[in-house]
Amino acid sequence: MKAVINTKYGPPEVLQLKEIEKPTPKGDEVLIKINATTVNRTDCATLRAEPFFARFFTGIFKPKNPILGTEFAGIIEAVGKNVSSYQVGDRVFGFDDKGSGSHAQYKTISKDKALTKMPNITYEQAAASTEG
Repeated sequence: MKAVINTKYGPPEVLQLKEIEKPTPKGDEVLIKINATTVNRTDCATLRAEPFFARFFTGIFKPKNPILGTEFAGIIEAVGKNVSSYQVGDRVFGFDDKGSGSHAQYKTISKDKALTKMPNITYEQAAASTEG
């Protein structure tokens, strides 16, 4: 799968589009094919590691999580063995406050972090509705 990778802090020019391994959902996770994401204040602060104390959470010398993106909307492609609340094909959106990873074609996340997308809103509207 393709993902926008951040291996060092700096301006947007440090980001690279790379091919990486597609994730597999664990027991309580779902695999989402990302249809829409955002670039928000969290992404900008993490990319630049500003203010400096943010590095205690994101990595002192380089980013702990190389894929930015906290907001997402997409379609569930696979579910973990302990997931009964969602099925393959369900349309979902959400906000990952414990990590990132939405600036990629696929993302795994806890089933509790995904919400069912209303049919009358677009993926873009759903992804943009989760923060502030």
